[in-house]
Amino acid sequence: MRPQKINFGEMRESGVFGVVIFCGDYRCSHSTALKADRWPDHVRLSDIEPQFVCKACGKRGADVRPDFHGSSKRVMGLR
Repeated sequence: MRPQKINFGEMRESGVFGVVIFCGDYRCSHSTALKADRWPDHVRLSDIEPQFVCKACGKRGADVRPDFHGSSKRVMGLR
């Protein structure tokens, strides 16, 4: 089991408003960034990881991290 990550409210309180999503398959290494305004404050970053499907390789699951550099422009698919 993966450890629980911070929630979106805690992330926003620290001044970060986007996330970077990395494909769950380390061999793929596809990543993308999103604005985090679609998720409520109480949701943990780890709670949304199983929802992502990589558009490059089709793998379900992702590693979601705060986007400290603010590069949230592209979109990775949700299914």
